[in-house]
Amino acid sequence: MPLELAGTTVKNSPVASKDVVVMVGITGDIRGSVAINLDEEFAKQIASNMMGGMPVTAFDEIPKSAVSELSNMIMGSVCTAFASQGVSVDITPPSLLTGQNIQLTFSKLPLLSIKLKYQEFDVDFDISVAQE
Repeated sequence: MPLELAGTTVKNSPVASKDVVVMVGITGDIRGSVAINLDEEFAKQIASNMMGGMPVTAFDEIPKSAVSELSNMIMGSVCTAFASQGVSVDITPPSLLTGQNIQLTFSKLPLLSIKLKYQEFDVDFDISVAQE
């Protein structure tokens, strides 16, 4: 699923922008957290693609697990990219949250928010980091 960059902003509010959020902690030379915000319909489409096109009609345990695993793969790639630059980072297991008006707690505000688009869907990566 090719994503394209749709912009970056600075957020001063810890409110999630979508109804599915995957939180991943960052440890090591850089510490912080990343919240991956996406709509439930997009999360179901991602899960369907990850399961070989099997239809996903409900956002239950299997699609939740697929979306969490995708966040592990994305953040694992981030760790590898940092390691190639001599920066040691690791990630915590993902926590998946669902609902409306999810309040998130970040150690550092403001947040850098990177918006990516896929067709009519968008996903926001909210990033809060502090270099040690």
